[in-house]
Amino acid sequence: MIVSISEAARAAGINRRTLQRAIQTGRLSATIDTAGGRGVDLAELIRAFGPLKEAPQETPRGPGAAMSHETAPPHIPETVLVAVLHEQLQQAQQEKNRLMSLLETAQQVLQAEQQARRELEQKLLPAPPRPSSFGNGRLGVLLVLFALALAIAAAVFLHPDWPR
Repeated sequence: MIVSISEAARAAGINRRTLQRAIQTGRLSATIDTAGGRGVDLAELIRAFGPLKEAPQETPRGPGAAMSHETAPPHIPETVLVAVLHEQLQQAQQEKNRLMSLLETAQQVLQAEQQARRELEQKLLPAPPRPSSFGNGRLGVLLVLFALALAIAAAVFLHPDWPR
């Protein structure tokens, strides 16, 4: 249950300025209620200052207050409260659907960016080495045959009577 700063200070039995200093130093956290005013959750107040000296008198504020039977004025019929809760549930479901749609869109964008990055990496990679034009050792065979022919030619030239 969220109460105002003044009511929180009164309930804890401390000065309002002491409560504000506790909020500024981070010892106590304040929240913003639905009306835009600052307030303190009673559970947070008890955590920071121990048991309350007196029960808060102010009507609680904040999102939890609209859903509690204890905080609802007694003249509002339960059907109205059920209708309000039903509307809040529908709004929450619409928000969930909107967020799921945003998530799906973000995932699609991420996948597209990853694909574009992979394509760019492929373009930037060096080209694979070109296979030799002789392929599978043909160059070696040709070199051996050339060397053999050269050796025969040298033998014939140096020893003209050799083949006879």
